[in-house]
Amino acid sequence: MNRPFTRRLLAYAGSALLGLAGAFVLASPAQAHHTVVTAKAKCTPNEWVITWTVENWDTEMSASLQVTSNPDTPITNIADGATLPGKTKNLKGGKLTGDQSVPLTTDFADLTVTGTWTNGKSATNSGHIDLDVTNCGHYKAAVTGSARCDADTGTWQVTWLVVNKHYTHSANTKIVVNPLDAKFTGTSTGGTWTPLADKTQIVGLADAQVIPGGATVTATQSVPGTASAARLKVKLNWPDGPTASPSPAATPVPDASPTTAGAIDTDSGEVAFEGACVKNAPKPSVTFAVDCTGVVTVTLLNAAEATKAATFVVTGTDSWTSGEIVVQVGEKSVPVTVPAKNAKKISVTEGGVLLPGGEYTPEVQECDEPSPPPSGSPQPHLPTTGANVTLAVFSGLALIAVGAVVFLLARRRRLNLTDV
Repeated sequence: MNRPFTRRLLAYAGSALLGLAGAFVLASPAQAHHTVVTAKAKCTPNEWVITWTVENWDTEMSASLQVTSNPDTPITNIADGATLPGKTKNLKGGKLTGDQSVPLTTDFADLTVTGTWTNGKSATNSGHIDLDVTNCGHYKAAVTGSARCDADTGTWQVTWLVVNKHYTHSANTKIVVNPLDAKFTGTSTGGTWTPLADKTQIVGLADAQVIPGGATVTATQSVPGTASAARLKVKLNWPDGPTASPSPAATPVPDASPTTAGAIDTDSGEVAFEGACVKNAPKPSVTFAVDCTGVVTVTLLNAAEATKAATFVVTGTDSWTSGEIVVQVGEKSVPVTVPAKNAKKISVTEGGVLLPGGEYTPEVQECDEPSPPPSGSPQPHLPTTGANVTLAVFSGLALIAVGAVVFLLARRRRLNLTDV
């Protein structure tokens, strides 16, 4: 057994171990005190929004921060003097998160953080993120729609929104009406879809129209009230976008456009209508009546089942007119008197249109005269009223006669008594 060799080997190993232990002891404070700075970004139509995260090392100690950013725009929560919390005993928490907004033209962003812990130790760490504006948004089209019934015209008024979902690159538009293309632009009636015959019916959107990056185009369309649904299909082409390789299994569309450079996306929006859109309308009617003097009474009516007020005008001869007379839905009939001198011919219009049966030429009948009484009939006389005068006269004369007789008898008796 070679003892000197063994001793030397053990001595060398011990020296190496002591050296490593010393290096670890000396280096550990520098390695322990640090922060980890990370970032992720998303873009909007106008700017990049970078979310920075500053994480403490595995310690319960907090740290005071000094911050330098490039570009030098504010970061929420992460600023000079901010406190980075320590982690819990189970190594949770210990983070600060903040958002920074920078222009879309920015290519990269840096954040440098110097932390000073409660034990006086300090460390400086940095984070970096590259920003590529060509990846801002997506080469996607989005089509949505809504509709309302216009009761004045009896049509569905559809509003379409077409969105370019790439925030920086403009896209060229094409309205897809080919019936061989799935979900082509058109209308449905009774479950049968009919392609749009005239693209100009979609107001505000046209082929080759340019939609700026991140922009929304609003278009309108008038659809017959009898339709049950409407659909708009739009193809957007971004000439500056990456050209996708066609799939070998793709089925070609007979009249599809030739391959276009750049990115392409297609989307369709569909709006289903509830019931039918019926035009508001009055339900007018008129009647005429004439008396024996030639005066005509015109009666105007708007039925209870009407959905709109009726506006009548009654016209007679010699330029006579009633002017506009508005009769509301279900309102009581309105009589109009036309003087005899203007009633030779009468016409009635509603909304400027002659009503069915709205012309009238009166046939005036002569007024009836009182009939004479039949022959042999008693002549008319005044009715007997008050007391019976004849009876009173005869009663008075009788009383006078009785009085005279009594007077004569009394006088004769007086004379006879005197003679005795």
